[in-house]
Amino acid sequence: MNKRLPELDGLRGLAILMVLLEHYAAESTYGARGTLSVTLSRISRLGWTGVDLFFVLSGFLIGGILLDFRHSPSYLKTFYIRRAHRILPTLLFMVSALCGCFIPGI
Repeated sequence: MNKRLPELDGLRGLAILMVLLEHYAAESTYGARGTLSVTLSRISRLGWTGVDLFFVLSGFLIGGILLDFRHSPSYLKTFYIRRAHRILPTLLFMVSALCGCFIPGI
């Protein structure tokens, strides 16, 4: 699974759009029946499936990575090091930004 599948990027984008649509239009039921806002509101009620789709895609991609490198002697160690290098910088930035915002005098 070393080959990148652009179709999965499209599905990931669709999942994100579904969630954004739900957050934007789910509560807007104003307007006459059959108007665009009511139609978007009805469609956006399915936005929660975007979260499920995103998690399924993530599991598929991570599982593929683990299967590709399962014969490597230290594949779990390498996997977790790569995950840490991807996640920790953003996490540390967000924590430091939030601490900077909430600690008076900084």
